[in-house]
Amino acid sequence: MPKFLKIILPTVIVLAIFAGWLLGYDEPRVRAVKSHNGCPGCDLRATGLWWTKMNGADLKGADLRGATLWWTELRDADLRGANFARANLWWTDLRGAKMHDANMDNTSLGRADLRTVVGPGMQFKMADLSGTILSGGSFPGASFYRAHMLQAIILKTDLRGADMSEANLHGVDMSGTNLAGSKLVGTSLTSTILVEVDLSSANLQAARLADAKLAGANLQGADLRKADLPFTNLIGADLRGANLDGANITMANLTGANLTGANLTDASLDNADLTDADLTNAIIVRTTLIKAKLCRTKLSTGVDNTGC
Repeated sequence: MPKFLKIILPTVIVLAIFAGWLLGYDEPRVRAVKSHNGCPGCDLRATGLWWTKMNGADLKGADLRGATLWWTELRDADLRGANFARANLWWTDLRGAKMHDANMDNTSLGRADLRTVVGPGMQFKMADLSGTILSGGSFPGASFYRAHMLQAIILKTDLRGADMSEANLHGVDMSGTNLAGSKLVGTSLTSTILVEVDLSSANLQAARLADAKLAGANLQGADLRKADLPFTNLIGADLRGANLDGANITMANLTGANLTGANLTDASLDNADLTDADLTNAIIVRTTLIKAKLCRTKLSTGVDNTGC
């Protein structure tokens, strides 16, 4: 055999095997899924289903661990209880899919489109959601623990009771999203846009919120103990009954904020703007207000106009 064939032939064979694995052309399982537009409960681990149109497919309870689904169309598909752990779904179109209790742990979902997905109880633990669109979706009780979510778009999304602890949401636009009762312990929300977000009764202990935009946000009864909020925009925010024990709120803008009954024990409000803020019945014990702007600020002792 000529020398060049000894080199070329093995290379071609290896590439053919790799293409078969990646594209799934020779896998009976993949052909069956494509021909029947689904396969509920099937074992589809490590299959190659990329660039495939399966809109409306039935994959309930299917095992898709480690599968490749780049650019795949799964709009309005039934994916309830499906297992996508460690799968690759970059640029996948999942709009309108039913994904109750689906498992996306450690899954790559970069630039995937999950708009209007219905996915209560979904698992996104340690998942990569870079640039993923979740807007208009419903994910109550879902877990995004330690998920990487840089550049994600999460507008007017239902995340009630979701666990987003230690997730990275730096700079993400979450305007109008419902996070009532959610868990955001140690979550990175620096420069995050949280305008008119519902965070009532949410757990934000030790959350990092430097330079976050929380204008008009509902933080009533939220747990913000030891949270970091320097330079945060809290204009008109509702912080009634919030627990800000030990929080760093230096240089924050609290103009018109409602802090009635809030716990500000050991909190630092140095250089904060409290113009028109209401601190009636707030617990102000060992609270520092060095150079804070007090103008028409309501305190338990009356209205303070010293900074006007």
